[in-house]
Amino acid sequence: MEFHQIEKRFSPEALVLTVEKLQIAAGEFVSLVGPSGCGKSTLLRLVANLDSPTHGELRLDDGVDIERAFVFQDANLIPWRTTWQNVQLPLELRRHLTQEDREAISDALRLVGLREEDFQKYPRMLSGGMRMRVSLARALVTDPHILLLDEPFAALDDLLRNQLNEQLLDIWQRQKWTGLFVTHNVPEAVFLSQRILVMHARPGRIVADLKVPFDFPRTSDLRSDPEFARFCGEVVGHLAGVAHA
Repeated sequence: MEFHQIEKRFSPEALVLTVEKLQIAAGEFVSLVGPSGCGKSTLLRLVANLDSPTHGELRLDDGVDIERAFVFQDANLIPWRTTWQNVQLPLELRRHLTQEDREAISDALRLVGLREEDFQKYPRMLSGGMRMRVSLARALVTDPHILLLDEPFAALDDLLRNQLNEQLLDIWQRQKWTGLFVTHNVPEAVFLSQRILVMHARPGRIVADLKVPFDFPRTSDLRSDPEFARFCGEVVGHLAGVAHA
């Protein structure tokens, strides 16, 4: 994934995002942090092809057709559809479901930690964490090359958020899609990522590209490591610099 001289404007006077040069390798997990309005979600929307740059070029794997999936902050489940029916939606929009598709739906639901008794429940019957699991399964069932996540766990309590972070990492290590993850939570970004991009607003731009110095696999024990706290402090320091710039 390569960005070259990217600009996004909402009007001739309103430059909201500029990325001179950025390269993300296939299979990398990269988090974006920064103040509200700095263009994090806009950058994700450009990668997802939900929006187009005003200027510049975004190249994905030498032009090969790349499967992309998006997980939003809100689970956005259809209330009159069951868990199973919500996850099957992106497949049924493309074709008549095959037996292979049905097996993929079951696999995706189990992969995110849901049990068979949850498959026929409606969203109103699910907790917030379970709804996010369904949203994640709906994205994963398409077997994406790139998974874009826009603060998907922001509304969850810390304990559940940490559990889902660990589960997300486990899925990424097995499937090796390229992950772009937006968050305001620095420990979350450090725990998940290989790199952290710190962004500045007005206009949105990347001001630091930090390599996270921890090996994989990562476990919950990492969060109590003094080096983890030190590196989180380093990221916070960059964010403080952004706030006072």
